[in-house]
Amino acid sequence: MVGVMSVRRGLYSVLIAVAAVVLALIVGMGAAFAEEPTEPREDEQFDQRGIEIDVRVGARRTLIPLAVPDTLLGSDDVEEAAEEIEEILRRNLDLSGYFRVLPTDSFFFDTDAEGMSATGIDFMNWLNVGAQGLIKSSVSRRGDEYHLDLRLYAVEQGRQVQLNWEAEPVARAGIRAEVNEFINAVMEYYTGEAGIFGSLIAFSRRSEGGAKHIYTMEIDGSGMRRISNFNGINLIPRFGPPGQIYFTSFRDGNPDLFVFRNGSVEKLSGQPGQNSGAAYCGGQLAVTLARGTENTDIYLIDPQSGAIQRRLTENRHIDVSPTWSPDCRRIAFVSGRSSGAHIFVMNADGTDQRRLTFHGSYNTTPNWSPRGDRIVFAGRDEYNAYDVFTVDLDGNIERLTQDQGNNFEPSYSPDGRYILFSSDRGGSGKQLFIMTRDGQVQRPLTRGGGSYEEPVWER
Repeated sequence: MVGVMSVRRGLYSVLIAVAAVVLALIVGMGAAFAEEPTEPREDEQFDQRGIEIDVRVGARRTLIPLAVPDTLLGSDDVEEAAEEIEEILRRNLDLSGYFRVLPTDSFFFDTDAEGMSATGIDFMNWLNVGAQGLIKSSVSRRGDEYHLDLRLYAVEQGRQVQLNWEAEPVARAGIRAEVNEFINAVMEYYTGEAGIFGSLIAFSRRSEGGAKHIYTMEIDGSGMRRISNFNGINLIPRFGPPGQIYFTSFRDGNPDLFVFRNGSVEKLSGQPGQNSGAAYCGGQLAVTLARGTENTDIYLIDPQSGAIQRRLTENRHIDVSPTWSPDCRRIAFVSGRSSGAHIFVMNADGTDQRRLTFHGSYNTTPNWSPRGDRIVFAGRDEYNAYDVFTVDLDGNIERLTQDQGNNFEPSYSPDGRYILFSSDRGGSGKQLFIMTRDGQVQRPLTRGGGSYEEPVWER
């Protein structure tokens, strides 16, 4: 097994007081809500070091080689549509983490002359370029309708694959969704599970002027839309019921909780002090509240009115960042009660609170897998670099990123096969990345254009 050298980058921000956070956010220096933990009692045993775990390097994921030749033109005035189809197919199949899209300059023969039918395809040529699968595409136009013909061929068998997908005429704006449905069906054929393309993510984005806004977009980077409609600092987006997004804003000078629903934004919780980190599940909304001078704790509030329903944690240390188990029966959260930031779990009514992580001293932003088996989080390692880790419910930790800058705020995909996160690798501010749940395949989603932070996947 090959060892991997750990990152030795500078120290990132430690837990700081809520008041200091407010100031830092205003000047654009930080986005985390937390308090500095108090000095430990003499009887407390803890590890002040970062997590000393290396990425496991063993058998690597084998990517399926796919050939995606240029889209055939079935009528006039479809060149732009054909180019869009090619771009979507190649980019999203690569993003999926299951395929290796072969370079088109390796095709030494006329791919257009083959047409779309298996009878015209020389499968030996495709074998010679290393293709295991072949995706043929064409597009034609009749009035305002675009007709897509998308086909997957098993090269070694020399036959067309029957997919769980049927083409339907679409308007120009519907081409991306149609191609994504085809890609999801291709993934289902090879993996047994349909893909996630077309799913929605939310994130905060800091502009050059210092303002920070909430946006949504599809996982392939298309359809970006701004949600927050007032200037200043807006952060920590979280999805609620369909069509709703919670986020924290300093619009009125206090970190209040807002909700986007029915096409407009309204304040949901304006308790004095912190109102943040909303987590919705099955009609229940967990949030972090400070309530003036009180310590930050986890509460349940009414998702419609914001009225406090129940206090779930109560101690002299911070408790923040709730995330629900997929069955809505348990909550994972971050607590400073162990003289450092660690992941804890509790029942939905606040009972049976127990510590889950015992490595390192700064483990934050947990997100529970929809499969229920693991929780992903960002942790600081022994060289003060931030990386993405997972922990199972027995406390066993695996590391997913290493030697790739600092990596933050992970979020699982709706099917649990991918993790979305923010990273400062590349030196152009924080950008969004997607990786397979084992960390072996990592791809960028954004490139430049501001700092992208706090991503979360809709489920």
